[in-house]
Amino acid sequence: METEFKVRVGPQGHIYLPKVVREALGKELKIIPNAHAAAIYPENAQPQAIIVSLQLIIQDLKLRLEAEQGIA
Repeated sequence: METEFKVRVGPQGHIYLPKVVREALGKELKIIPNAHAAAIYPENAQPQAIIVSLQLIIQDLKLRLEAEQGIA
């Protein structure tokens, strides 16, 4: 799933996850946040699979940054 979703936090602090995300990740999720981002993944996901997925997301973000800066 290589795409981007815009989500909003509702007045009660709830976030709506698009159907495609819910279908891909399931209903039992874990979140690891820090000051600028968060990783959301299935509760039963293997750490190595999460790391590989996050590395792909980081690569995508780097490509987007290069495109914005006219490097690519």
